[in-house]
Amino acid sequence: MQYYSLVDLIFLPIYLVIILMAANIYARKQVTIEPVYKYYTRGLLAKILGGLGLAFVYTIYYPGGDTIQYFLDSLAFQKLIFVDFKSFFEVLTKKADISNFYYFSSETGYPAYCRDPKAWFVVKMSLFLVGFAFQSYLVTTLLCASLSFLGVWKLYQVYVSEFPELNKEMAISFLFIPSVFFWGSGLLKDTFTFCALGFFIWGVYNLLIVGNKRIKSVISIIISGYVIVAIKPYILVGLLPAVVIWVIHRLVDRIRGAILKAALFPLLIVLGVGFAYLFMVVLGEALAEYKLDTILEKAVVNQRDLKSDYHKGNAFDIGEFDASIGSILSKFPIATFSAIYRPLIVESNNVVMFISGIENLIILIFSIRVLILVRFFKLFRLIFKHHLLTFSFFFALLFAYSVGLTTSNFGSLVRYKIPCIPFFVASLYITRYLYLKELDVINANKVQLPDLDAIYAANQRVA
Repeated sequence: MQYYSLVDLIFLPIYLVIILMAANIYARKQVTIEPVYKYYTRGLLAKILGGLGLAFVYTIYYPGGDTIQYFLDSLAFQKLIFVDFKSFFEVLTKKADISNFYYFSSETGYPAYCRDPKAWFVVKMSLFLVGFAFQSYLVTTLLCASLSFLGVWKLYQVYVSEFPELNKEMAISFLFIPSVFFWGSGLLKDTFTFCALGFFIWGVYNLLIVGNKRIKSVISIIISGYVIVAIKPYILVGLLPAVVIWVIHRLVDRIRGAILKAALFPLLIVLGVGFAYLFMVVLGEALAEYKLDTILEKAVVNQRDLKSDYHKGNAFDIGEFDASIGSILSKFPIATFSAIYRPLIVESNNVVMFISGIENLIILIFSIRVLILVRFFKLFRLIFKHHLLTFSFFFALLFAYSVGLTTSNFGSLVRYKIPCIPFFVASLYITRYLYLKELDVINANKVQLPDLDAIYAANQRVA
């Protein structure tokens, strides 16, 4: 309870009422134009409850954690404004370095993340939230959840623009999956990156797919891309190749001629893989830790590390592999399966993992039902039927593979896989929808065969 005070009791309900009232008023105005806004307030409320739920878990169930440390570091940063504004401005504009530590004192508190560039970036972004929250951890979490919802809503709008008939299903995928609005709403890296991911995809969709809102889209892509690179650059490893496939697919859709289209589809895969490799090379030159060789070696190290005793049963094993390309690729099925469907219920060793296990079981059952419905061999034809489905499916699998390969325990996995789960579930819904729609068209176009028995009977009567 050391993180709670009278400020929480006073300002949390005030901020909560103001935010929800403002959201409700805005949604009521927009729903007359866009009916999907009926999910706006409910989606925001889910984010808020998820963020506050995570805050309570990390202050009561777990004694501390990343989210607490981000808050404490931001609090120390904010106190520095009043103690020495010149030092505050210097630290604000400096890169993460051990020298930042010496700007602080016992009066401000000492930051723990001043040497970690990615965590330090989150601290700087959280700084102003802490100020508006009157240095309250719960109110800071509330503001973080509310603002990050904007990026998630942009992402939802992209999908309902293409599939308005699936507005409920897309709401489930992007707004109401428990693990996503829980781990993606608190004061954590995942919250900022998932929000940025939403703005990035919204920008790409408007700029390169439908060709409108160009200035806003460019600004959205630049800012959100910068946030992703600053916090979790590896997200782009799966995102950018999928975006390339998405854009090329859209261009191919505009070509007339089924034979030419079929011939160009393999090009999508080749370009996507080629771009992924090129991006890894460029990223590795800028950030040494993201060199391809380093990533492969890290995956092997994590694989060996997960067998250590200190993981206390929270680890998962995808089998032995080495740092060669062939060995790494051989782990695609098990690594991807692990990222999407694990931990299983039987692998859960605490309440949080058990709840995640239930969610994973539901997604697994849904996946099997869709595969049975569309028949496995028709799946890939359906995936390439719509450009947004192609992007969504490839991004989900590429990201899941990278996370399943490099993550060594379930505690990290349930957080790291957040970006891929909504896209994967959305892909399942869209695949099922396209198949059923195609089936309806086939049934509607079937020629009704004449009733031969009735014709024979009529001829007999005439005779």
